[in-house]
Amino acid sequence: MTPPIADFQKQVIDEFRTRHGRVGGMFEGARLLLLTTTGARTGRPHTTPVGFLTDPDRLLVIASAAGAARNPAWFHNLVADARVTVETGPFTLEADAVVLEGAERDEVWARAVASDPGWAEYQRGTARVIPVVALRPVRLTSVNLPDDDLAEALDDRGLAPVWNILQQKESTLKTDHITGPDTYDTVAAALSGVFAGPPPLPSDAVTGEPIAVPAPGRWVDASGRTAQEAGVIVYVHGGGFKNRMPEFELLIAYHLSKTTGRPAFSLDYSLVPEHVYPVAHDELVAAYRGLLAAGVPAERTVLFGESSGGTLILEALPSLRAEGVPLPGAVVPVSPITDFTATSPSIDAPGGRDGLTREILEQVIARYLDGLPNDQAPQSPIHGDLTGLPRMLMAVGGSEGLLDDSLRYAEAAAEAGVDVTLDVYEDMAHAFHLVVAAEPRPPVGATFLDRLSAWL
Repeated sequence: MTPPIADFQKQVIDEFRTRHGRVGGMFEGARLLLLTTTGARTGRPHTTPVGFLTDPDRLLVIASAAGAARNPAWFHNLVADARVTVETGPFTLEADAVVLEGAERDEVWARAVASDPGWAEYQRGTARVIPVVALRPVRLTSVNLPDDDLAEALDDRGLAPVWNILQQKESTLKTDHITGPDTYDTVAAALSGVFAGPPPLPSDAVTGEPIAVPAPGRWVDASGRTAQEAGVIVYVHGGGFKNRMPEFELLIAYHLSKTTGRPAFSLDYSLVPEHVYPVAHDELVAAYRGLLAAGVPAERTVLFGESSGGTLILEALPSLRAEGVPLPGAVVPVSPITDFTATSPSIDAPGGRDGLTREILEQVIARYLDGLPNDQAPQSPIHGDLTGLPRMLMAVGGSEGLLDDSLRYAEAAAEAGVDVTLDVYEDMAHAFHLVVAAEPRPPVGATFLDRLSAWL
């Protein structure tokens, strides 16, 4: 039998959604939102109606539990997982929850009591200090009113400032969820075949050395154009900073050249454990500087890297900027490690059967950093200053452990003013895009190359 309080909450939630944020009865005229957290024990979504206040760039909620002796369940949930979903009526957003403390908490609490003395009554009824939580918008997920009604609803509920923040984010971070007929199993089967024996380079592949680059690597060209005319795509392979598959990597570089209409330079950076950070980083920086010195235009140069290679290209950007070197025209990190503290939630809860587990990731990090700090840039890219970086296309599998590494980096870059597009390929695992080299090529591989070409 459904408990009365749960039944009552369901009625409020249903009415809120049906009437786009308005409810009647005892909550007539109240400023409510629906807060969905992830159950700390169950992992299931849990939705609760809560009252809110607004700030210029956030929503504020109070864990009063009507003055009960314990904090409400939703508060325990967001302490365990700070990413929440917020339904305001006019729009729905994702947000990060931050528990306020000290003077900031007291200032918001005073505002709440001034607007509704009932909060003070709740505090007098319990020995705990009632928590105050700020919900900082991350991304807009849906708009629930037609344009004609939206402005009025935003003003009526004091949501205009938060809406403006979301619109600013949306102007720089564009997130697309890519679906198709492929599944984890079909892609895994295709990759297994190509890893067992990659096809030979096609007959139109030119493997001469048009430019001597001061770093180890190989050229392949399927464009028929010069590097000085077309620019270059620099391919930085993955493999956990430790492994290399030369024939396979050159084949990937060939397909990137054909897709982007540029000669490709595949960087054969030095590997751990013999060569730890910053050796590979320095080799990439040297290769890029060498291209520019040979007359390759920076604005037509693309840095492309997957997995650890994606990390390397993100590491190189602030280093190049600090040296005053013109930055590349575009950057494409696929499934990169962006935070060597390994604190992204998806590492421990991947949506599928991703092979990159926490154990493997921590081994990769330890080998590469060799005792260096894991929370400093440039080696841990998300911890640096991201302002002024080039336009960026990030791609990541929706079922991989590093999903949140891409999400968090894309959000941080967008907040810094970078033009970022994030493609999330649903049901795909780590470095799924390598199927571009398979014969026949699975649909997701064709989609990946088509989107790269269109974006460029």
